Amino acid sequence: MRLRMMLTVFVVVFYSAVCHANPVTFIAEDLPPYHFKNPQGEAQGALVDIAKAVLKGTALTATFEIMPMARMFQQQQANPNAIMLSLLKTPNRNSQFKWLGKVYFADAYLVSLRSHNDEVIHLNFAKEYKVATIRGYYAQAYLEAQGFTESENLVLVSYYQQLWRMLYKNRIDFVVTNTLTLENELKRTGLDPSLITKRIHLDELPSSLHFAASKQLNPQTAKIITDRLNAIKESGEYQQILNKWQLPIPTRL
Repeated sequence: MRLRMMLTVFVVVFYSAVCHANPVTFIAEDLPPYHFKNPQGEAQGALVDIAKAVLKGTALTATFEIMPMARMFQQQQANPNAIMLSLLKTPNRNSQFKWLGKVYFADAYLVSLRSHNDEVIHLNFAKEYKVATIRGYYAQAYLEAQGFTESENLVLVSYYQQLWRMLYKNRIDFVVTNTLTLENELKRTGLDPSLITKRIHLDELPSSLHFAASKQLNPQTAKIITDRLNAIKESGEYQQILNKWQLPIPTRL
């Protein structure tokens, strides 16, 4: 019995030391209010707060970094301890990552300026115009699968600020975007959200956002994060964080 207790203590102490020696790095793009850099250059947002709540009471230590979407994938491949704060779970990504739990959702629309007069009731009609999204987003693969190409009607940019400035200057006609972050993005870019209108709900696009890690992430670390995420959902702390950021509670957690 005493030997078993000593072995248990050893395992706990050893794993605690490993956790501190190999901190995880939560990485995300600048996407308010989910995750963004505050004026002090620190990561902030609803999903940052959720990740911090997950870490509470564990031996895990973590850093947070905000970067462009394309660089996120490079970082995640280079660092086995990197965890994406919110990656859209799609069929083609399913086998590429270790999925640690659903953290939120997206709601994709084709949007335009209200002043755009032409009626567009189907995505195919938008092929006559310039349609834009963020490089590396699943929306890029989706639009390409629908027949959009960079040489003709697809515009890809690295930051949402570029996206919206181009739309407001009439350099592009439509944007495929998550409308749950739309108003925050426009306000942070200094643009009037009332000038935007939703055109088509793209409900065939996947909408489930997850903590996503490299398959090389330590299995024990992965289990701790998954278990803690489930725990804060059950305790109500998860819902409190979303309320703080004025985000709707998902119908299915």
